[in-house]
Amino acid sequence: MASAAAPLAAEGIAVPSGQPVELMEVIAEEGRAGPVLRYRYLAPEAPGLAYETREADMAHLCDRHALPHARADDGAPARIIVSLAEAPVPFAELDPEVTQVFEAYRIEGDQCRWEAF
Repeated sequence: MASAAAPLAAEGIAVPSGQPVELMEVIAEEGRAGPVLRYRYLAPEAPGLAYETREADMAHLCDRHALPHARADDGAPARIIVSLAEAPVPFAELDPEVTQVFEAYRIEGDQCRWEAF
């Protein structure tokens, strides 16, 4: 696994809900259908949001933040996984005190399309 190379703004990412969101890290890995980029965001208010609101924020982050970043770095990921965590947690670790949610999106042209797991 490796972190994506292109720089990203670490603070103040705007989302539809208005909740504060910051990028924690980007992890690149190879998936069955091709490259996968994991965009991990810190979103302390995410657990208190309605499902629909949280989902809209995640889709927005994929379309407006993650995908443009991947394309600017000449990347062509097959999928982008967006995750929101209420507090920093190392990748692939569980913390029962911290809510973490994630969604996967396949890339179609210039848009992210939600994929059910």
